[in-house]
Amino acid sequence: MTRNAGLFAVSVLAVFALMVAGCGDKAKDGAQVPASTPTKVNMQEGQWEITTTMELPGMPKPHTMTTMTCLTQKDPVAKIDEKNNCKMENLTTVGNTVTWKIVCPEATSRGSITYAGTTYDGIMETNMKMEGKDMTSKMTMKGKYIGPCPAPAAAPVQK
Repeated sequence: MTRNAGLFAVSVLAVFALMVAGCGDKAKDGAQVPASTPTKVNMQEGQWEITTTMELPGMPKPHTMTTMTCLTQKDPVAKIDEKNNCKMENLTTVGNTVTWKIVCPEATSRGSITYAGTTYDGIMETNMKMEGKDMTSKMTMKGKYIGPCPAPAAAPVQK
């Protein structure tokens, strides 16, 4: 893999990690993206610390990053930032496992996380084309509950 291809791959994976970790909270029209969560999962609602480890063929070592996001029964998976022309599809819950699909112009990902109260384990596999070749990356996710979500910033008061 060339140096540029390697940098591109890390950039693509970082975007996917941020999407899963909650970089954006709303769809393009400002409405919440609906989650089909008919049953409650065994999860503590609030602020979560999510550590993702990404592996890509040809990269010398896995890349790990940690982010924070608020998760709720209504939104058990962090929302994606649709500015990258990506859409989350097929968000479903069975028992304590939440699965989803993310479709982007250059890549498709499938992921799942399984909650256990104040922790979760998850995986996501991404298929993409790079330099005309099909590539598959794998990402593991470990989440842990930190505490209540921070209060939203108050709007400035006009005098």
